[in-house]
Amino acid sequence: MGVTMGSVIVLNGPSSSGKTTLARALQRRFAAAGACWFVYAMDDYFSKVPPEWVKAGNHVGPHAEQGVVLERVDGAFRMRLGPIGRQVLAAWRGAVGSAARAGLNVIADDVILTEEEWNAWQVELTSIDTHWVRVYIALEVLEARELARGDRMPGHARAQYEDSYRYPAYDAEVDTGKLDPESAAAAVIQAWRARNP
Repeated sequence: MGVTMGSVIVLNGPSSSGKTTLARALQRRFAAAGACWFVYAMDDYFSKVPPEWVKAGNHVGPHAEQGVVLERVDGAFRMRLGPIGRQVLAAWRGAVGSAARAGLNVIADDVILTEEEWNAWQVELTSIDTHWVRVYIALEVLEARELARGDRMPGHARAQYEDSYRYPAYDAEVDTGKLDPESAAAAVIQAWRARNP
């Protein structure tokens, strides 16, 4: 009661596109201007799924089909979410929305792959000042980054590439293959400040 809702900046793009690095750069720039922003990363939530509910690489948890399955099918990477995996996504979106309704400003990084996920965000962020940012990167640059990281299953980024840009209606776009994190953050903040909430 009496709380002014916070704002949300959603960074959307495929794995390894630089969303986490951009989110931290945004947080630093806002802080330098005296504004407190929190970073909510989807990976933070999925990292909390117990290993018994995960299948990835050589690890196969006994309940993985109900949780998160990362696998190759006919040479192509695929991620499947069971009921618990979908609940984790819903909980993460809910946490972003709840934080904003409590008056916090939130930078969220996501990979929206389905229309269902996009629609769920629309419901969760109804009446919240939300700024959608397309974190773009050329596919060849993305795959080179994924390989250099060494902590992602090869093909993960390519599998998400087309779908990750399909659904959101964006307010801004940055090319993280061409811009360094600080320049990309400056561009996002400039567009955010020019918005009409």
